[in-house]
Amino acid sequence: MSSCVEEIALNSEDFEEAIVIEGLVTNELKKHEIKISQTFAIDSTGPKPVSGADISVTGEEENIFEELEPGRYISIDSFAARPGIDYQLSILVNGNEYISEPTQLSGTSSIGELEANRINYRGEDGVAITLNNQTSTGGANYYKYEYVETFKFNSNYDKVKDIILVDGVPVEVPKQKEEYTCYQTNNSQKIILANTNSLSDDSVNDLLINFIDSKDPSLSNRYSLLIKQYVIGRDAYNYYKILEELTGSENIFSQTQPGFLEGNITNITNPNEKTIGFFNVSSVTKKRIYFNYEDFYDPEGIRPRFVPFALCEETLPGIDNLIEQIERNAVRWAGVLPGGGILVVPARCVDCTFFGTNEKPDFWED
Repeated sequence: MSSCVEEIALNSEDFEEAIVIEGLVTNELKKHEIKISQTFAIDSTGPKPVSGADISVTGEEENIFEELEPGRYISIDSFAARPGIDYQLSILVNGNEYISEPTQLSGTSSIGELEANRINYRGEDGVAITLNNQTSTGGANYYKYEYVETFKFNSNYDKVKDIILVDGVPVEVPKQKEEYTCYQTNNSQKIILANTNSLSDDSVNDLLINFIDSKDPSLSNRYSLLIKQYVIGRDAYNYYKILEELTGSENIFSQTQPGFLEGNITNITNPNEKTIGFFNVSSVTKKRIYFNYEDFYDPEGIRPRFVPFALCEETLPGIDNLIEQIERNAVRWAGVLPGGGILVVPARCVDCTFFGTNEKPDFWED
């Protein structure tokens, strides 16, 4: 039995460029960020950052933004959104002026409880992090969530020595840096929404924030997730809900075909130009959760790794081959044979910095 898949060449027809604006101001006292890019055709690489824009957000006073990197703009001064004040985004770029609708904070709300549980999700074993007991307060009914996950992990081996070249000769030396314990941080890439306005008990429960498969290396030692809850208005909720529906399908042939997604930003120089994006003014609350591998799995079991142990075979290369591998940073010291030969293993099996950083985050709690 065999099967094949015929490759389909995807080409864009009648592609129409549009500017994409992402803006968020919160009640946190900090420097806020605006991103500007252009849409890109399906057969090209993107997104395309837009540089050279003059950006300001007016509220109680005017806050000016400067370009930190192509398409990414940061407010020069720190400021925080306050209730009852209209905030408006203004952008001048390429001879066009873009203005958002006046926007206010949509209310405030404390965050519910985060829970981690081992479950079977869509046929896969893993750990689910859910939000529970989220109730509306302070006039808040619509929520958008983001998270930042950070996890601690270990490399396959904790070797006590390194091997380096001194005058072109391989030499054993004490370990040069921390390579066994590292940390990796990732931002969420999905849209997570909740709406208590349509619920009879005005409460959100069992809202899935993240599911981590049991084979994911992020579960191998200690895991932390920081959730950010943004209180948004009904218009913003509807915008992100449509965006979620347009991008949420895993099957390109069954997903809703995208049309124009209208936000709350308009080109007043050329009103006929399509502008994509939403300027949000939100209150934000945060909460963090930690758990360990042994909270859900056998501590003596085989933990998930970035590199399978089967790919970490010790070898005894010849001197020329060993020098070449050291120059490429391809191997690490593994041991010495009684006869004096130096054993090595692939660097990724020993050096955890291939997958993260060996610097412990300031917030981390063991």
